[in-house]
This record gives sequence, C-alpha cells and structure tokens, in this order.
Amino acid sequence: MKEKLICPDCNQKEVEEVNACGASNYFCNHCKKLISSSRVKEKNNLEERK
Repeated sequence: MKEKLICPDCNQKEVEEVNACGASNYFCNHCKKLISSSRVKEKNNLEERK
C-alpha cells in the first residue's frame, strides 16, 4: 500500500503525485501549489506526533 502524503503548508490535504521527465513532484489542490518531494510529509508521521 502506498503511503498517503500530506501538504507541508496546509497540513491537512493529501497531495497528488505528478511525474514528468523522470522527476516526481506533488501538487496540492487545496493550496494550488506544486511541492517538491523533499517537502511532502507522510500522514503516518503526523499522526504519531499527536
């Protein structure tokens, strides 16, 4: 099962993976921003911190 990835800016919405020319980036439909893979947070890590 693939990990659910969360936007680092709004901390609540899942992001969509965008693959182009061999690179993977992510897009948040809530913020309307493209996010680099190094900034995206895993949902499981956020739940453990609470």
